[in-house]
Amino acid sequence: MPRGKRACALRRSIPLSESGFGKVQVLLPRPGTVQIVAPLLRPAALASSFDGGNTFAVGTIGEETPAIEHAIYGPGDFISMISGSGPASFGRYSPNGAGPADFPVTFASATESLETTLAPWGGGFAFFFSGARARSVLWNGAGDPNLPQSWVEGPGLGGADDPKAVGGRSGTWVAYVRRGRDATFVRRLRSSGRLGAERRLLRDAPFGMTFAQGPRGHMALTYTTVSDAVVALRSRNGRRWVRKRLFRGNDPEDLRSALGPRGGWLVWDGNPGNAGTHTIRIAALPGPPRR
Repeated sequence: MPRGKRACALRRSIPLSESGFGKVQVLLPRPGTVQIVAPLLRPAALASSFDGGNTFAVGTIGEETPAIEHAIYGPGDFISMISGSGPASFGRYSPNGAGPADFPVTFASATESLETTLAPWGGGFAFFFSGARARSVLWNGAGDPNLPQSWVEGPGLGGADDPKAVGGRSGTWVAYVRRGRDATFVRRLRSSGRLGAERRLLRDAPFGMTFAQGPRGHMALTYTTVSDAVVALRSRNGRRWVRKRLFRGNDPEDLRSALGPRGGWLVWDGNPGNAGTHTIRIAALPGPPRR
């Protein structure tokens, strides 16, 4: 999708050895390079292109990495990934797929990590997970993140659910819901490893949120309402948030979002877990408010 355009300029099909499950990850480590992690039954496929997506070579990453929730490129030339629903686990791999057989560091039981999210934090990562309660672990960039001793316990969110974390120019932020209070909140994770003040964004506790931060630090928290509408909460830096309804209908479930220098894109699966029988749709995300 070229910048500023509304139609795809290039489409490629990448044959894989078998079907799988989990969330496909797209990484853009540098201009002209595209890497795709496709969770298969065993092992996950790593498709790499070094000519802007014209051709792809397919290899593998790990040996037993089927349930992948999120992948981040960096810091350095590494691919870092976390598991989906429990147990909350982490693994870092070389860009050619070399690394441990499975995610080597596990932080919580399955009941403590029904939802997982990973975001850059300074020179390292913040890993949030929720289930019976919401916790986090932090890696400050020192040591090998594939070793448990390189991580420390981070701040807890108590009875929160569905945490979504983002990091970038405006810092590291986590959004979450409290079902008992029917409200959605956002907090900033400071460089000290402590959370800033809790700010309520919604008097609602929606399911299926997606959170993104663009290269200029602007953010968008997008969710589906009970009336099947999609709404975005946008902010330039986390201080002020503006609500905008984007559209209604088209079965908006399992939302994923990404932001560029100005606006961004939203992608969703009309029926999560459908084994590829429903349409994957995209829609434009507006840029941040002027103030």
